[in-house]
Amino acid sequence: MTISTTILLATLLFGGADGEGGESWGQFRGPGGRGVAPDAAPLPAVLDPAQNLAWKCAVPAGHSSPVISGERIFLTAAVENELETICIDRATGAIAWRHAVEAQASERLHPVNSAAAPSPATDGERVYAYFGSFGLVCYDLAGEELWRREMSVEPNTFGTASSPILADGLLILARDTNSASFLEAMDPESGETIWRTEREGFQSGWSTPVLWEREGELELVVYGVWWVKAYDLADGSERWAVPGMTDEPIVTPALGDGLVFVTSYNMNTNPEVVGLPEYATLLQELDDDGDGVLSFAEADENVSILSRADADGEGDHPLRLFYGFLDADHDRRISAEEYRKIFDWLGQYEHANGLIAIRPGTGERATEIAWQYPHGVPECPSPLYYDGRVYMVKNGGTATCVDARTGELVFQGRLDSRGPCYSSPVAGDGKIYTASARGVVTVLAAGDELKILAQNDLGERIMATPALLGGRVYVRTDEALYAFK
Repeated sequence: MTISTTILLATLLFGGADGEGGESWGQFRGPGGRGVAPDAAPLPAVLDPAQNLAWKCAVPAGHSSPVISGERIFLTAAVENELETICIDRATGAIAWRHAVEAQASERLHPVNSAAAPSPATDGERVYAYFGSFGLVCYDLAGEELWRREMSVEPNTFGTASSPILADGLLILARDTNSASFLEAMDPESGETIWRTEREGFQSGWSTPVLWEREGELELVVYGVWWVKAYDLADGSERWAVPGMTDEPIVTPALGDGLVFVTSYNMNTNPEVVGLPEYATLLQELDDDGDGVLSFAEADENVSILSRADADGEGDHPLRLFYGFLDADHDRRISAEEYRKIFDWLGQYEHANGLIAIRPGTGERATEIAWQYPHGVPECPSPLYYDGRVYMVKNGGTATCVDARTGELVFQGRLDSRGPCYSSPVAGDGKIYTASARGVVTVLAAGDELKILAQNDLGERIMATPALLGGRVYVRTDEALYAFK
């Protein structure tokens, strides 16, 4: 399928055009969640505030990605106990309106997460914002609140991140938590439930669903703990499922060539993770009194026993995190026998590690894994399908490209952008845009070799995914939303 055909299909099925007749980037990763610009406008590779900045708008903290409808841009933010939805004028960068709801209670968050992590969604008539500490709220484009669906704050291991999407006239929300998980379709005008499917057995998840058409039917593909499942958009019934996936589903599935692409990250078997040290090694480093046992005070000196070395240490696991799990006799010391429990715990995870291509079944053929590629696997950035290839970027700035049909490696190389990566790659005008948390936006040429077109250091932390529309690149940092032309 060519790029132009992909754009046309996404536009027709998933709302590439908004209600005002213009192109839109109406949800996380744009039309259909594909991460591909819905138009053919030329896009800049250089993103330099001194050269080609259209405007810059200061915004409060939040990890949500910008979504665009007509001349309006929407994002969310968290300011103390208030959860804001913000509308920005697309032409000038001025804030048109901002409204807040008050958090019922502050959900427990991972230190790198935000109470405003889910991206809003818009259909050109309304904007829908979701917060784990509140629920759903809907505004019209002028900022008047139309309805709200308050939800109880449920335990989620790292805090809420899955975004609402719009699918063939329905508002869809996947909410996987440690207490109750469900997939729900709502009427966008009222917020009333059309159907709801309980996802029994699923715990905390952070993946945003995607919609596609297969065999003449519309399916929602949802990535959850251990499983990728597809549901009939008409009634929420399950259509197919694949087990053996990660216990921490973060990425949004990519779609192309009749396949579903997900990454499954296994810290136990990933060849690029610095593994657990032996107890004797820890004693050599930390046992100051030489008694052959690690006291809590000694163990506190440990920086990490399980390291994402390519993320500058962000997200590492220091020994102190495991005190409650390891210290079975509560003597405030960790013995060699107690320490072995970490190896047993990690060893139980046998799920796949790799970029995985799923071929959903038909009436005559069962759903199957078409191929797997085990290297360069990211935890947070979603894979990107673009013109017959699948692209990935992981911590430390390693970029990987494989052939979408076969899984064969096309290229792999370093981008010279250090640190962790949370932003997902997006594409348009033959370019791939990636962003590291340290604030470097790297632009690659789509193709059969690693060709870096530009590296743009904005000097501000980036957690959100860029938006591409109308020849402009919109980048949200922890301080501002930038529009480059």
